[in-house]
Amino acid sequence: MKSVIVGLLVLSASVPALAGPPANGTYKSTDIGGTMLPGRYSELWFGGPLAVNNTLNEQSWNGTLGTEWHWYCPWITGKVLLLNTVNGLGNGQKIWRVTYTGGYCWLSNTGPWGGDQPSYLANINTWVAIVTEQYANFVEVGSVRNHNATATFTEFNQECMTLDITNVEKLGDTVADGPLPANYPVFWDWFVCAPNGNTGEWGDVDSITFVITGCETVAIQERSWGAVKALYQD
Repeated sequence: MKSVIVGLLVLSASVPALAGPPANGTYKSTDIGGTMLPGRYSELWFGGPLAVNNTLNEQSWNGTLGTEWHWYCPWITGKVLLLNTVNGLGNGQKIWRVTYTGGYCWLSNTGPWGGDQPSYLANINTWVAIVTEQYANFVEVGSVRNHNATATFTEFNQECMTLDITNVEKLGDTVADGPLPANYPVFWDWFVCAPNGNTGEWGDVDSITFVITGCETVAIQERSWGAVKALYQD
């Protein structure tokens, strides 16, 4: 019996301790009074605005891209027109519900959520955008999005991250304004989940509310020497 107990102790000693998750909390971007960085985005086009397979790339911005967070590679799989007030003169709004699939979230522990790992990676579970387009004389003259997303960190066993961005403002696109400017996230292609392509749009990512709650480490429960012995006592 002693050999069984010794074997169990060796096995438990060989299991590495898993680092903890980022701290629970509600984090807001600095433009709405919080401590989290706002950001910038680009979206690679496959056939034009809001087309299927368009791929989103969003990064934090403080004079340098991506030092605190990076959400990348969700791609459009469908859209529904919720409202169309464009009149016979071509003036009005169109509001769309746009559904994305896939993608990833990367967080640095330099963000306000901290954590005892250098960085964290999450799989995006859901991503939905409500897109409001403004038209004048049948030409789009402005576009603002609201993004809502959920994600599960790869080392933790619950969906414990939610994201709400109420001001994703389009500033330009390659058709109307020329090449993607410097200091905006490069275009990413979800087929390879890497930088690719040169046609699309870009803009600012503000008014972020980011919630982390209930993350649990996937790990074997540790037991004391006394608890192990007790399992094998008559």
